[in-house]
Amino acid sequence: MANNFYNKTTRNVSADQSLPTYLYSVPTSKKTIVIELDVSNRSSASQTISVLIDDFTAKGTNKASTAASISTNTIVTATHSFATGDRIRLTNSGTTTILNGGVAILTAGSNTDPVFYAIVVNATSFKLASSHSNATAGTALVVTGTSAAADVWNSLGFTYIVRDAPLPIGGALKVIAGQKLVMDATDSMIIHASSASSVDAIASILEDVS
Repeated sequence: MANNFYNKTTRNVSADQSLPTYLYSVPTSKKTIVIELDVSNRSSASQTISVLIDDFTAKGTNKASTAASISTNTIVTATHSFATGDRIRLTNSGTTTILNGGVAILTAGSNTDPVFYAIVVNATSFKLASSHSNATAGTALVVTGTSAAADVWNSLGFTYIVRDAPLPIGGALKVIAGQKLVMDATDSMIIHASSASSVDAIASILEDVS
């Protein structure tokens, strides 16, 4: 296989934990080595930065059992392996938009939806939170709408590389440097900061390795 070197850059990293910046996604049937990842604070205030891997191999399929499981603010599944505070992404293959306080958070047939945090109720059900701190505090989204039993909620595992790492004014951070990071096909690297329009990021990658 060819060894292809790339830089992946982004300006104005998202400050919305539910809609983070997707810095890089590994193409299908390829493998990538991340050689270095640098982030910089170009704002006039201190910032924090979080970087995560969206691990496609952790994907599982959970099905909502009844419409009531959604309207009562709880997602009921056959099984799940989440812990409270885990970052998850859901897709809705049904025909009904799921709402939070009257605002759509998961549109029907969507597979490019926001990211949420799990609040575990028991081994077969969990609630949604908009941030890690809300999840650990037990502050759930008030989810309304209906979902047929055939709706599929695909869950993806997220793993932190760093969480809320400090970036001083004018400072930079080498999140990955020297140790290298292997990413498998369809994995993604996502990033979010404490303030919008404040942080830039650049990743040096070696793609299509064997």
